[in-house]
Amino acid sequence: MGMDVGLLGSFLVPLSSAIAAFGLLPLARRVGFVDHPDARKQHGVPVPLIGGVVVFVGLVMAGLTSGLWHGQAWNWCLAGAVALIGIGTLDDIFDLSARWRLVFQGMTVALACAASGVYIETLGALFGGDVVMLVGLPGLLFTVVCALACINAYNMIDGIDGLAGGVTLITLVGVAILSLAAGHTGTGLFAALACLALLTYLLFNLEIPLLRGWKMFLGDGGSTLLGFLVLWLLVAGSQRDGSFPPIVAVWLVGVPILDMLAVFARRLLSGRSPLSADRIHIHHGLLARGLNARQALVVVVAMHGAMVAFGVAGTLAGWSELTLTLGTFVAAGLYFSLSLLLGGRSAA
Repeated sequence: MGMDVGLLGSFLVPLSSAIAAFGLLPLARRVGFVDHPDARKQHGVPVPLIGGVVVFVGLVMAGLTSGLWHGQAWNWCLAGAVALIGIGTLDDIFDLSARWRLVFQGMTVALACAASGVYIETLGALFGGDVVMLVGLPGLLFTVVCALACINAYNMIDGIDGLAGGVTLITLVGVAILSLAAGHTGTGLFAALACLALLTYLLFNLEIPLLRGWKMFLGDGGSTLLGFLVLWLLVAGSQRDGSFPPIVAVWLVGVPILDMLAVFARRLLSGRSPLSADRIHIHHGLLARGLNARQALVVVVAMHGAMVAFGVAGTLAGWSELTLTLGTFVAAGLYFSLSLLLGGRSAA
């Protein structure tokens, strides 16, 4: 039965995303829902911002074929995704203020997590001693903070073609492996099928030869969706399902979070606001060193893949949570050092 559902989903998910892409791209051009080139954006022509919707359609089909939407908790995930992609799309159109965008994101995540019961209740035995518990309101508030960090990390990493989609794809592969290994076939199947929705988007975003002229971007709606999707799967997997220890979530989210923290730290150290505009993300540093966009994409996705592989291998091998925790500090130090080495421009 599981095999049949998986085969059906592996056909229907990319098909539904592709139909959405071919149907919405001409409409987006016609109504002007496009990203225009400017001083900070390197594409030469306006590009439709419908990637998030294309991925979302595939995710809906993934939930239907895996049966997850029948559960109340996942219904709230779907409702939260609809609301967040909606506010992200409005931001694409009207350029909303960061403050109100954060407020709406926080309220949406708080409601979805509180209503579903999917929120962070434990941090595990981070330092090898007692389990750190966050029951009730503190856990919910911490989940909201993590969600805002995750959502905006994916928005910030979305700087070159294929990057946000590529790192999300690797994360979902890790979640699928760990969930299936732990016997949680519903979550594992959904994560695996979600990969197919992302792959479909990436084929358009990277303009493979057969899709020349059909390029699309995620837009803020799409990057917001990916950040929320990753957050939900990591919380569900580490808290409700117990497929992996909470610290492994840090390894699975890897590069987007480390890059955001490194950029914020460098801005603060230089006396600027952490939200100021610049070109000091990891991909900007690689581009400044002479790599082209595709080479930079491969390097960053490989770095993220190494982090996800470490977290997956550590979980399957039964490494202690203390080992995995100490490893995150080493990874963060190496990443921050690389960020400083690569440099970048503080001006937008």
